[in-house]
Amino acid sequence: MNFQIDRNTLLRALERTRNAVITYRETYKQGGWFDVFKCYIFTADCDQLTIETSNSEIYMRETVNIGNPTADKKTFAVNAKQLISAIKSLDGQSLEFDVLEYQVIVRHSIGSFALPIFEGIEDYSARRKPAINYDTAQHIEIEAPGLRSILNRLAFAMADDDLRPVMNGVVISMKKEHTDFVASDGHVLAKIRKQSITTEKPADVVLPRRIIGILQKVLPTTGFVEMDFNAFDVNWPTDSKEPQPAPVYQIIVDGLTIVGRPIEGRYPNYDSVIPTQFSKGFTTDRVALIKSLERLSQFTNNSGLITIHLNNGSVKMDAADYDFSLSATEVLPCSYYGDPFKFGLQDFRLIKMLKSIVAATEVTFRIVDQSRAIIIEPGVQPLSEEITMLIMPMLIRD
Repeated sequence: MNFQIDRNTLLRALERTRNAVITYRETYKQGGWFDVFKCYIFTADCDQLTIETSNSEIYMRETVNIGNPTADKKTFAVNAKQLISAIKSLDGQSLEFDVLEYQVIVRHSIGSFALPIFEGIEDYSARRKPAINYDTAQHIEIEAPGLRSILNRLAFAMADDDLRPVMNGVVISMKKEHTDFVASDGHVLAKIRKQSITTEKPADVVLPRRIIGILQKVLPTTGFVEMDFNAFDVNWPTDSKEPQPAPVYQIIVDGLTIVGRPIEGRYPNYDSVIPTQFSKGFTTDRVALIKSLERLSQFTNNSGLITIHLNNGSVKMDAADYDFSLSATEVLPCSYYGDPFKFGLQDFRLIKMLKSIVAATEVTFRIVDQSRAIIIEPGVQPLSEEITMLIMPMLIRD
């Protein structure tokens, strides 16, 4: 088998599909692994080259055009790290692949290199990737830059908790009226509601943290993303004779296909923890508030406590670490008019939250009392979205 391919086209596909190659950490954690899962699986057929990778949880596939095919369909595996390292060091040019029985020879403008072909294609094929049942699947489409923006803004709120794995990702809650994208670690919650995305049958799907990271890398600046989900049915009868279909997601974007299993389980009812009745609130400049908090964070103790005092027309923020005789105070104008009131927030969580509300010049705080969740929203909501952030206050010792 002999074919030619443009170096830049191949490198782009290799870099994107590399995200599903099993890592050395995963290999060690699972007590060894088939070598083929450290490889790119190539299938050359006529004028198409399909590149596949998998860590047995995530499957990625991309197809690119090739030239000069001189043999029938052939599948072979090459070590991912060695191949992509060699391709990266070359300039843009046409590459020629000679696929022999036990090795692949890659010729370029000033030389060539050879890599062994790995055995174990059967092991790879035996671990069949999950398949979408299109008869029951939920289907949504969203602009790729819009989805990337949503995931970038929610990433800070994802949990990393082995005891509650269902929290370790972003839930996509599809309803007839809207679709919510939500992440929470129990201390903060971020929700972005899209009124333009609806489905006939409500469903919740939790995409794992790793998939969120992959999508943040591979989503392009133009085009659309097609997302299909066979969701986990929490209402499936326990006495049913039919086994519940395993949940599956499939994401297609810019020629790249990603297939895997979402996190199983019921995501907590996030709407139930969002207060709807408030006793106080204020609006202030978002960028000025972030800068003040970043300065004050240098003077807090390990807890990161910032004490916030509201008074007529101003918000005063205090930070202190009395063990090291550190303290700082800053005052910003705000829209609050009422009785003096104070509450405590954790600096790094609040800063991340404010930075995620990127399109807003002002932010609004809505408060129930010193112990209930505080809502933070853009001063003016975007036309196509409804953004709601929630943060739990910290105890203030008088």
